[in-house]
Amino acid sequence: MNRIFGRLYRVQSWIVPCTVSNRTGYSGGCRPCNVSRTFLSAFPYTCQNVSAVSVGSICILLITLFPALTFAGAKNIEKVSPRCGQSGTVVEVEIFGVSLHDPKEVIFYKPGIRAFDFKLSEEQPRRRNFAHGGYLDMSISCKFEISPDCPPGQYPFRLRTATQLSDLATFHVSSLQSIEESPDKKNTPELAMTVNPGVTINGAIGYEHADCFRVPVKKGESLSVELQSVSVADRTYGDSTFDLALQILDGNGKKLASNDDNALRIQDPVISFLPEKDGEVIVVVKRSVDQIALTRYVLHIGNYRRPLVAYPAGGMAGSKEKIRLIGDVAGEYEEELPVPNTPGFFPYYGDTPTEMRMRSSDYPNILEETGNEETAVASLPSALNGIIDNSDDVDRFRVSAKKGEPLRVRAFAASIGSPIDPVLRILDSDGKVVLDADDAKLTDRDVFGVSYRSRGGRPDLIDPSEMWTPENDGEYVVEISDSSGAGGPTGVYRVEIERPRTVVQTVLKSFTFDWTESTRNTGLALPSGGRLVTNITLPEGQWQKMETPFDLVAHGLPDGVTMKGPRIDPKTVGRDRRGDDLWPVLFMAAHGTKPGGAVITLEAKPVDPSVKVETRCQENIPFLNHSGGDAMHFAMVDRYVMAVVDPAPFAIDMEKPKAVLVRGGDISIPVKLKRQNGFTGPVEYWVRFADQGIDPQPPATIEEGETESILRLSATSRAPLGDRPIAVIARSLVDEIPRSLGVGDLRNCTEIVDLTIAEPFLNLSCDPASVRRGESKSFPWKVTQKTPFTGKATINLLGLPKGVTLVGEPPKIDSSATEVIFEVKATGEALLGQAAGLECEIVLDLAGQQITQRSGSGILRIDPKLEGNL
Repeated sequence: MNRIFGRLYRVQSWIVPCTVSNRTGYSGGCRPCNVSRTFLSAFPYTCQNVSAVSVGSICILLITLFPALTFAGAKNIEKVSPRCGQSGTVVEVEIFGVSLHDPKEVIFYKPGIRAFDFKLSEEQPRRRNFAHGGYLDMSISCKFEISPDCPPGQYPFRLRTATQLSDLATFHVSSLQSIEESPDKKNTPELAMTVNPGVTINGAIGYEHADCFRVPVKKGESLSVELQSVSVADRTYGDSTFDLALQILDGNGKKLASNDDNALRIQDPVISFLPEKDGEVIVVVKRSVDQIALTRYVLHIGNYRRPLVAYPAGGMAGSKEKIRLIGDVAGEYEEELPVPNTPGFFPYYGDTPTEMRMRSSDYPNILEETGNEETAVASLPSALNGIIDNSDDVDRFRVSAKKGEPLRVRAFAASIGSPIDPVLRILDSDGKVVLDADDAKLTDRDVFGVSYRSRGGRPDLIDPSEMWTPENDGEYVVEISDSSGAGGPTGVYRVEIERPRTVVQTVLKSFTFDWTESTRNTGLALPSGGRLVTNITLPEGQWQKMETPFDLVAHGLPDGVTMKGPRIDPKTVGRDRRGDDLWPVLFMAAHGTKPGGAVITLEAKPVDPSVKVETRCQENIPFLNHSGGDAMHFAMVDRYVMAVVDPAPFAIDMEKPKAVLVRGGDISIPVKLKRQNGFTGPVEYWVRFADQGIDPQPPATIEEGETESILRLSATSRAPLGDRPIAVIARSLVDEIPRSLGVGDLRNCTEIVDLTIAEPFLNLSCDPASVRRGESKSFPWKVTQKTPFTGKATINLLGLPKGVTLVGEPPKIDSSATEVIFEVKATGEALLGQAAGLECEIVLDLAGQQITQRSGSGILRIDPKLEGNL
């Protein structure tokens, strides 16, 4: 953990009786400047004391001189206010962004909230942009009805308008009474806003040094205070602006407790406080690093118990597990917890407004036997549980394993709120270390399609996860220790050892710089009567890969919508530019399909019904992103949202190519646009799916009033042979707002068609040749037939040096030719010397489509005239 967090976190001083872990925490920013790196990132060598006026000048200069930088791409939703509401209430919500006209519904990824009463906000914001491309020019309002039994936590959603399905946004639910911070800023203890325990406050801190709240307390009655800033942030880009801290002061201003960062919430502070007398305390929200920006936060204040970890941190799926809740200032306590039937992480709340992460697994718990050097494990799979209670503690479990049978060994500590940095080792019967693991990659932890800030801040990355295949039958010792020296009463860990499952993981992944969500790439807005093609990423993780062909089947589609896609063969599936498997699917809405949204999932159906496979869905949306694509926070969802929207004003079609595309060749495919309802504007189109080895042209535009274009594709010499799916997606070009992420687009797609990749028609080669200045000479090339063709091919010679030309028309040959001869002529000014890299361009017209292939690499030497040669 020191290796990961050391670059990002500074050590904090904890003041008792604040019961928090001594985890270090992220500060960010440029402290001498008191300026967020967000503003200074364009000036990497600027680290000096500057005034607010200077920073303002820099921002104005950026906006004025570098519009492409500051207007990189708009999002539908840039802000949702308030950030939190109470279960069992109706909350007035305002949504700010771009292209929010004619809102219809909000589609939440999980149940509990219903949105209604959509309208334009009475007061519209002025149009403005944010650093790194955010854009805002309008707002709408609606009401969120939160059901009384709606659990606390984060609720991702998308907004459907008449023509759009927005990017992902979030709202949060609290079990406590939700109130707004007083509009009169109370930024000193003397002027503090008075609140009673049992509230959630939606607040914001701006240029003020602090926000203060006066809270009545009773001697011996716990007061828990939790601040959410990073975890409720909805800004695409951000930095230490969202790094806030908490203090509790007595009436005289004496500091009683404080927290900045901790193991449970990382950058969001938590305090569990036990007053020593009746009276009032001042809860202070302050910045860890001074900023010149506005930061919204959610502050929970209550008399509830605030444990920091649970032991054991999970149980067997479907069981009831007795757990110890550890870390509350009043002491630990026990509860019986029903474990969900579905394996994986699940949230535990108890009587708190924020969650602790726990685990459900398909196998039983094994608890460490305190006082024994080792704990015997009867069989695998099992979940090993223990507490590293001091810096020297090392726990050991003895297990039996079989040669050649792979196991996934995954630790959970930081990811469940523990302060330790676990090191996982496995030793054989001779004491030889056969596995030594510390830290992990996101993909090791089943997190795909996003990056995380400098690999730090995401606690999952501190916990190791490894695939291990024993080399021999026998007993092994699993050893867990802590490299950070942070062991103590809350040093809980869990190690799950299981045989890897066969898994197909589907991911909607935006291919954009910084991983920013792009509805242009992954948005599932389907026009009524139209089509939508999207690429499904199929990454590999710590599981057994599916080896047999399968189909993807959609569940929960809106009425009138169907999905189809080419059958997926894992041996020949396409690859994206980051090396993950990738495959297109096509959604179609019948004419007259009623607009509406739905939450959908995808399932892999093996062609062989005897094959058992687990299918997972995932999409990760980064917030508080940073240049280079490293986020401080992201929302993870395990399903997808689709919406049928109003019909598109155009349709686009592409016929299945009648000719093959050969390796090293090009093909031109006609694309036709059908305009509808008087639409005449320009339309941009591009290839939605391009397999490795197939190079599509850049996005092209069918200009205003036009209806046809030509799509050009080329294949590398290593392009995969056989049928490969392709499709074209098109969008209208709407207005001057930057639309690189797809906001405001009206889209439609072609069908998915097969493009056949074949071996080259011909291979051409030649021996080195020469020609003298002023001379004409035959230049023969050998022809080797590879793929039969009909008609005649025109052969062009490319790369001739200055002063050398072909004599006559380019030669033509048929599929029986074994040689092609070019007549070349060198002028008296021809460039002397050897010309290398000459190649032949083969042009055929097959079934009305022009096919181009390049082949060969020739050398032609240009010699001087012979003396006396006239």
